Amino acid sequence: MAIPEDIIEKIRLSSDINAVVREYLPDLRRAGRNWKACCPFHNEKTPSFVVSPEKGIFRCFGCGAAGDVFKFVMLMDNLSWIEAVRKLAKKSGIEIQETTRDVVRRCEKTKLFEILESSATFYHSHLLKSKSASAAREYIARRGITQETIEKFRLGYAPKGQLLQSALKKGWTSEDLSKAGLITKTQSGNFFEYMSERLVFPIIDVQGRVVAFGGRTLTEQNPKYLNSPETVIYSKSSNLYGLFQTLPQLRKERRIIVLEGYMDVVIPQQFGVSGAVASLGTAFTPNHAKLIARYGDNVTLLFDSDDAGRTATQRALEILVEDGVECTVSALPEHVDADEYLNANGKEAFLKLLESSSKSAIDFMTDRVSKSIASDSSEAKAKKISLLLDFVSKSSNDIVRREWVKNISQSINVDEDAVWREFKKKKVSKYKTPKDNSNFAGTQKENKRDLSLEENLLSLVLSNRNLAQSVSAECFQDAKCQKVFGLAVSGLSDAEILHLLSQEDAQWFTALTIDAIEYRDSREILRIIIKDLENLRIEKRRQDLSQLIKQQKAGAQEIAEFAKLTKLLKGSGK
Repeated sequence: MAIPEDIIEKIRLSSDINAVVREYLPDLRRAGRNWKACCPFHNEKTPSFVVSPEKGIFRCFGCGAAGDVFKFVMLMDNLSWIEAVRKLAKKSGIEIQETTRDVVRRCEKTKLFEILESSATFYHSHLLKSKSASAAREYIARRGITQETIEKFRLGYAPKGQLLQSALKKGWTSEDLSKAGLITKTQSGNFFEYMSERLVFPIIDVQGRVVAFGGRTLTEQNPKYLNSPETVIYSKSSNLYGLFQTLPQLRKERRIIVLEGYMDVVIPQQFGVSGAVASLGTAFTPNHAKLIARYGDNVTLLFDSDDAGRTATQRALEILVEDGVECTVSALPEHVDADEYLNANGKEAFLKLLESSSKSAIDFMTDRVSKSIASDSSEAKAKKISLLLDFVSKSSNDIVRREWVKNISQSINVDEDAVWREFKKKKVSKYKTPKDNSNFAGTQKENKRDLSLEENLLSLVLSNRNLAQSVSAECFQDAKCQKVFGLAVSGLSDAEILHLLSQEDAQWFTALTIDAIEYRDSREILRIIIKDLENLRIEKRRQDLSQLIKQQKAGAQEIAEFAKLTKLLKGSGK
């Protein structure tokens, strides 16, 4: 939708970026003119996330995440731009006028959320009151789930064929329910309710909205667990079951335990084990890793101890390591689920088991590779090391890589220098870019570089807007610098300029502005930079003329210009 610029700016001015960020990052601390905290978009111990209240922008100098207050809310809450604007507008009490088309589009999504919320209430009510839910209540009792937990997770039961009838009475259509991922039409023309005769687990996003359902069969029907299909408001790879329920604890402890199933999450949280989450019937994805990095500083993987569980653990480790997330692996006794262990042994024993069985990522991988290749022959060692170095290469942290190579050399009993030589042969790229990074901040470390003269001049002007009148647009040859300078002299603020830039240019722009050098005499620095730029252009023209003279293509006018420019440069001290 098109929102008038004056309304956008009104919302921006009413949404102090420092106050908004502090709601998510209570540890934000003043650092000179700016504020700093550990980045919520990647794992780090030394704060590199900087907020400039003065400029209304933020930037992480570790992963490159950057933007204005709208972008921050987008990344934190996994929202589109318009959703972030609308959220901040509502918080500030500002009304946004929408076109009929915008209203229709938003109403479609709103309708789906209303249908899912109503369905969750329908399922929950039947679990508590319906005679047909007696088997579900008996199952819940056997699994040790309390009434408080039933309410916390809004567990429900889907009576056979009754949801559609209830929805139709409320004015919704079968097409509406199909779009919400609740029903599908069979080849015979009948409607099938996905959750029918199942214990229902509502899937809730980080904003507390019901977006889908998971269901466990209570009969002989297969599969045992069935999940809602993906819809316009639900993506399996962008949600984690139980995350919303444990968010208050995560904001304090920032430790996440990734498990496999719904019950694996429900019972640990019931026992007070914070941070328990699970992926939703799909393999662990890069989007899951980014979601985890937002709310946790370290991650424990606790998957099943069978071959499938170990394979899933390896895949998750590879993704988490690529995203720079600190992770360990713990294990339960074989054929024992987390909820079973907790019900039998309690919280303290469970936490002790997590700690005692904990392995670092590289130790887990070394054990896994060593078990798959039992031989200690030279060829077998070479194969083990090759496989392990493939894993090491997924980390972009040089210190981690060095420690892991040392660990491998000791575990496999091979000279460390030899392992390093093999590692270098692989010619691994130091930085990796996830394939799907549209809604999340990146986690690659940035390449530091010196600013060009034009960038230094632009940075100075952006920090001291009163200097703009002393600078000509002709000072800038670089297209990005030209564009931003033009926007700046037109009167736009840094946050307004940022809104008009691409993601790549936004990262470049915030690097110029958010940590700009403060000079005692900015006008003297301006004079020096402009003089250096002029000398740079003179030198370039002189070199071009020199080439013409060497090629005997220069006329008397070019030769005279060359002599004049040479004299000018000598007079400038060049």
